[in-house]
Amino acid sequence: MKNFAIVLIISLLSSFTPSGTKTILVKTDPSGAEVILNGYFVGKSPIEIKIDEKQYNFLSISKSNYKRQRVELKGIDKEIEVKLEKEL
Repeated sequence: MKNFAIVLIISLLSSFTPSGTKTILVKTDPSGAEVILNGYFVGKSPIEIKIDEKQYNFLSISKSNYKRQRVELKGIDKEIEVKLEKEL
């Protein structure tokens, strides 16, 4: 019984999301833009990213023939959509 309790506790802790961490869905128009979180490439849009709310978080969004955009994630709850502007 003791081993069962230990396994149960470990199982619960492994699925625990630390307080202050949240997932945000990043979409762009047009899709397929490179998404850089805090200076690190994380993938192409649309993409779900995890952030630590206790630190300053920003995105750099870029796509060929479009202007790069920088977005601060403070106050973003679950989803953000960034409309990219064509370069002239």
